[in-house]
Amino acid sequence: MRDPIVLVDDDTDDRDLLAEVLEKIGQKREMEHFENGRDALDYLRVTTDKPFIIICDLNMPIMNGLELKREIQRDDYLRNKSIPFVFFSTAVAPTTVMEAYHLSSQGFFLKEPSFRELEETMSLIFRYWTKCKHPNAVR
Repeated sequence: MRDPIVLVDDDTDDRDLLAEVLEKIGQKREMEHFENGRDALDYLRVTTDKPFIIICDLNMPIMNGLELKREIQRDDYLRNKSIPFVFFSTAVAPTTVMEAYHLSSQGFFLKEPSFRELEETMSLIFRYWTKCKHPNAVR
């Protein structure tokens, strides 16, 4: 069974950069890319994959990141899968961070300005979730 990284971001440059960083830190998991929350939600509802983590941007067309997380929380099946969900954004506003955590997000990270900082952040996130035991990892 696959355990892909689900990346939800409409910015092609950010997706490519993140893919490069993940390769550099040794992440061998496949990636599923979605340009909006609606497409990601459709995938999550039907896939037999066990996604390792969802990395989601905030501002996207059709369905933004907070709307996606809200829909996951409303869906018993998806909520009970407990797929780690982290926001990854260029902007951080206190109200947005509060709402993200209110929706049970497991992290809110700033898109770092340098490759090295991005690599450090992603390394920390992936080391943590690789070691962590959670419902989606132990099924």
